[in-house]
Amino acid sequence: MASVGGNLAFILGYAKTVPRSEYVYFFGFVVGIAALLVFFQHSILYIIPAGFTLDYIYLNMTTPNPSSMLLSNYMHNPFDPTHIANNLLTTISLLVAVFLAGTIVLPAIGYRMPPKFFLATYLVFFLLLPFAISGISIWSARIMGIAWASGFSGISYALFGLLVFLMLGWAYTTILESPNRDTYRLAFALLSMTFLSLIPVIAFILLDLRTKNINVYAHLGGFALGLLVPSLIAVGMTAETKGERVAAAVMLGLTILLPSVGWIVV
Repeated sequence: MASVGGNLAFILGYAKTVPRSEYVYFFGFVVGIAALLVFFQHSILYIIPAGFTLDYIYLNMTTPNPSSMLLSNYMHNPFDPTHIANNLLTTISLLVAVFLAGTIVLPAIGYRMPPKFFLATYLVFFLLLPFAISGISIWSARIMGIAWASGFSGISYALFGLLVFLMLGWAYTTILESPNRDTYRLAFALLSMTFLSLIPVIAFILLDLRTKNINVYAHLGGFALGLLVPSLIAVGMTAETKGERVAAAVMLGLTILLPSVGWIVV
């Protein structure tokens, strides 16, 4: 218990050294995301004409367009107030968890992400990832028989993927930097840690297969992209040569592009 208390005291001490501006920016960011979702939903209910919503915001699986592939991720079911309420609570909780892990806890124990990593990751998550998630939704609609889709949960699962990425990154670094590492034991440890981290999440997502109005594939896709996209961003930011940075950028672009347009040909 003394060790746990000492570690907690150390982390809290580190938290006091984080510039106050970091906390202010994070608070504004969370409030901004919440306000955006609430205002957009209010606009759909009371301001934006229903016809415009159906044509350009709500994702119609048979006649999708770029605007609906983006905006449907920020829209929630207008007939179910719990939809946006649950997504808001989940999103805020995940943003707080990512902030605590990435800005305080992990840096306190020596694991830091590259400068501006979170800014770049969130820009991709909120501006580009919706197209990939919508593309997965359109493709999976042929399996699930879903005609329309909306909701922020795909991006929320990407945020959860980001949190898992941070935890796995710290664990991998700790194992790889161990001075007395054995190659076979190291490989087994990394594989076991990966499976033990991912399988429960995937199983939890698949439980929603029992509910036909939940797009499980979009949730799985969001989680997978939430793991892969931050990894590619970090690779690009830590690359030592221009060629490595270009390769990381190309891989990142393909990671977003392929699920965004793959439904056209598959």
